[in-house]
Amino acid sequence: MKTVNINEGILITFLDFLKEGIIIVDEESKTIEFVNRFAKKFLKNEDYVGKNFKEVIDNDYITSLISYNQDKEVKAEVNIDNQKYLINVYKIEGKKIIHLQDITPFEVYKQAKKDFVSNVSHELKTPISVLKSAVETLEEEKDPVMIKKFLDIAKKRIDQMDHLINDLLILARLESQEDQVKKEHYNLHKQIEDIFEDLKHLTQEKNITLINQVPKNFVIYADEQKLSIALKNLVENAIKYNKQDGKVIVNAVKDSKNVTISVEDTGIGIPEESIPLVFERFYRVDKSRSRNIGGTGLGLSIVKHITEAHKGKVWVESKLGKGSKFYIRIPNS
Repeated sequence: MKTVNINEGILITFLDFLKEGIIIVDEESKTIEFVNRFAKKFLKNEDYVGKNFKEVIDNDYITSLISYNQDKEVKAEVNIDNQKYLINVYKIEGKKIIHLQDITPFEVYKQAKKDFVSNVSHELKTPISVLKSAVETLEEEKDPVMIKKFLDIAKKRIDQMDHLINDLLILARLESQEDQVKKEHYNLHKQIEDIFEDLKHLTQEKNITLINQVPKNFVIYADEQKLSIALKNLVENAIKYNKQDGKVIVNAVKDSKNVTISVEDTGIGIPEESIPLVFERFYRVDKSRSRNIGGTGLGLSIVKHITEAHKGKVWVESKLGKGSKFYIRIPNS
């Protein structure tokens, strides 16, 4: 096997630019011999060469790991300044090499995954419980009117679970980038008219007026199918969270670079503190009201992912009690 000789200067430069921390301590003298850039955040000051590690390292937990009389690798996790680090201490030829890795993003991901599973379980548990109760009642019910009532309840809950599963599949494909954005030129005015037609049945209960202010010959360059999903979610929310005799207004403008589509309602509005969170999965401003109205809690997250897949951005302006206006801005090329 051929041995590769690496110039010491090149090795030090490589270690210095790592996005992980490296500290080298002489085991016998207990003095620090090397600290890379990442690891300097754990020092009291940069005057460390030749000094005892206990005097220089500004964290008691790290110094205790270095002090430990080890025969093999020592591994531990520690929270420092709201960040979580994985620390490995190796003993090699009279040196102790301390490797520090910021695992905060992994912990955030793990927690998000845990929350996601918990939320999905919760969202499925309610309709399943209602469905089970309805079926158990149907086993003994003889009255045709009551049978129809409980069949309607069962159908509604099945539809709820079906919508949730469909939204989860859409979200999974968007996050994994399995579905690539396939852009084409098409008429946005017609697309909004089609969405209005699909959702017209939702407007009847509260007499909501749908207004398409997009110019009739307004052509955009986007993934028609995906953008339709995003806009349909926004219009559906605007209808559901609107007031009696309210309005939903869709408009669009373009410049040399971008198209900006707006969906405005005259509804209940969003509290200021909730605005930064509304595009997060399963976030609901008012959980009890949202569940009564219906929905999966994934619609705005899907809107966000579809917009970002187009290299665009989405945001909302809202006043509590006066309504909301959602914007999608995407490149027009």
